[in-house]
Amino acid sequence: TTLLCLISALALSSTVLGAKCGNQDCGKDTPCCVKGFCNRNAMYCAPFNCEAENSLSPQSCWNTAHCVDDVADFSHAESFAQIASYKGNPRAAKYVSKFEPSNARQANGQLELQLVKQADGKGFGAVVIGTRAIQYGTVTADIRSGSTSGGVVSSFIIRNDKAGDEIDFEWVGQDPATVQSNYYWRNQLDYTKMVRSPALTDTTKNYHRYQIQWTPEEIVWAVDNKPFRVVRRSETWDPAAKVFKFPDSESYVSFSIWDGGAGEKGTADWAGGKVNWGAMPFVMGVKQLSVSCHFKGNDTTHVPPPGA
Repeated sequence: TTLLCLISALALSSTVLGAKCGNQDCGKDTPCCVKGFCNRNAMYCAPFNCEAENSLSPQSCWNTAHCVDDVADFSHAESFAQIASYKGNPRAAKYVSKFEPSNARQANGQLELQLVKQADGKGFGAVVIGTRAIQYGTVTADIRSGSTSGGVVSSFIIRNDKAGDEIDFEWVGQDPATVQSNYYWRNQLDYTKMVRSPALTDTTKNYHRYQIQWTPEEIVWAVDNKPFRVVRRSETWDPAAKVFKFPDSESYVSFSIWDGGAGEKGTADWAGGKVNWGAMPFVMGVKQLSVSCHFKGNDTTHVPPPGA
């Protein structure tokens, strides 16, 4: 009986300590897990990164801040912060770099994301993500692509990394005259659903206004206030799986620039081959972003972490 009690106590203790984070347990001083590592800062505890199931407890991850109608003018300081300085209060920073080191910054009256060459010859880019989640709404951004060489990919995305839902705009260096649109459901990648925009003036030299209108019934992609694609939920029904394969999970708005030319052959071919590093710098520019939420008034559910 004593042995059984001891085993039960150990099992309970293990449960309290949380699940394994890689090959370690996250403790009270470093409670948040990301990809096998534990820490307590925003890169680990922010809800868009934090793995609740592998952390000390599900409550270790910071609260999700929900959508509010807003305009982020990236010439203003409160619109962006490096994730190393973010304390979890979305009122203090509307967008943050997603990881360190960061190749994102505010400069020239805008948000700039840069792709740089590493010692191994591959590119290291940047991801900037919103600090509030959105489930349906209209998102509009004034963007200049940084894809001035084949292989360089710039992106404007609404995505839930954990669920695998995504709605996107992507620019590839081999085609500066258009932007590509696509969507995914539960990480089921189907590149055949990609649709290009009509011809645009050079997207690497000119700012265009890109918009995603996302409702429970449809997604509309538009450039310069002109819709060019509509996907209706009713069209995504999979009779075999008996499910609508339509993005519907609460997600985050993000921007990124990355080295597609260093990927697998299919990705590299799509991106336009290897990056021509002689064409540097590769800088994506975002002047402003506006969000109009489909569901209103959710901000009251957010509680910043202590010290935010």
